[in-house]
Amino acid sequence: MACKLPAQLATPGKLHHHCQFTITSAFIPLSWRRTLSPEPLLSLSTSFPSGKCHGKQLVTCSAIGTAEATGAVNLGPGTPVRPTSILVVGATGTLGRQIVRRALDEGYDVRCLVRPRPAPADFLRDWGATVVNADLSKPETIPATMVGVHTVIDCATGRPEEPIKTVDWEGKVALIQCAKAMGIQKYVFYSIHNCDKHPEVPLMEIKYCTEKFLQDSGLTHVIIRLCGFMQGLIGQYAVPILEEKSVWGTDAPTRIAYMDTQDIARLTLVALRNEKINGKLLTFAGPRAWTTQEVITLCERLAGQDANVTTVPVSVLRFTRQLTRFFEWTNDVADRLAFSEVLTSDVVFSVPMAETYSLLGVEQKDIITLEKYLQDYFTNILKKLKDLKAQSKQSDFYI
Repeated sequence: MACKLPAQLATPGKLHHHCQFTITSAFIPLSWRRTLSPEPLLSLSTSFPSGKCHGKQLVTCSAIGTAEATGAVNLGPGTPVRPTSILVVGATGTLGRQIVRRALDEGYDVRCLVRPRPAPADFLRDWGATVVNADLSKPETIPATMVGVHTVIDCATGRPEEPIKTVDWEGKVALIQCAKAMGIQKYVFYSIHNCDKHPEVPLMEIKYCTEKFLQDSGLTHVIIRLCGFMQGLIGQYAVPILEEKSVWGTDAPTRIAYMDTQDIARLTLVALRNEKINGKLLTFAGPRAWTTQEVITLCERLAGQDANVTTVPVSVLRFTRQLTRFFEWTNDVADRLAFSEVLTSDVVFSVPMAETYSLLGVEQKDIITLEKYLQDYFTNILKKLKDLKAQSKQSDFYI
């Protein structure tokens, strides 16, 4: 029997790079170059802050900003801020809210930067965090949110309906520049695993260049690359199976080592307290890498019912991506399809974690597996559905 469940938020060719950076002060232009494959599948152009990105051609992007442009000023020496004072950017997101919750539980003074919105983020206040409104696409709103902050944890990403570069490039450049000008003492940035290997994908290209921008900004920083969120599988597979709706998959053998965002939050705060981690690039991956079909099979077993699987060949994604490039208004759709194409290619999104566990002083046995995560979800949701069904029968009896 089909049942209606609450909607859940779904989440997450090798080329050679040549990057050149120019920084003459902490708040002056940084520009980079990357040499891409000389044989484009399709000629395209995507605008960046101070230049253009020509797919498969020489790319030149510049991030140019001034203190006046962002409304920030270099405060210099002043009243020390507590190391426990943190600003979480993107605090309402799948990962951001877990960072907030975990930091509060560990005694941090948490401030959350969220966009002005019709539905206030009251749950963050209820947890004990301070909420401040700002918008990364409006740099003048950022500096005030950083007053009295020691560490910025950047979990933000653009919304699906927004051009990728608006938040994930222009917004991040402004955020990093403001952090430098405001004297932020540590900056944590989340990136994507293998982003340096896929310059043909705009989102991954931007993540990689943001990494380089942060590394050359002079800020004390930690960069964490992620493979995939377990939480995203709920809306993508678990809910549709329970509701007897179509589950979309591909015929590609991609394997992804999904990780629970609660574990990501816990490891992030461990890294935050470890001065030996400063300046490092870490990659967090779950205990095992899974194909789409393996995830679907696991969900079917735990749900006790078969999935209605609709398979989309990778060749269709490639054709659709090329087709959308012919129309300017579909460029952002094509950019996201490019990311989908990578996620459905013969790629493994995983890394060995033994060295990272040792560096952070954690045990692998403390990291939740996908089997355990989904088992807990299905056990809880099926129990609730059973209780609702029992209550419905009881109501029918009294009526």
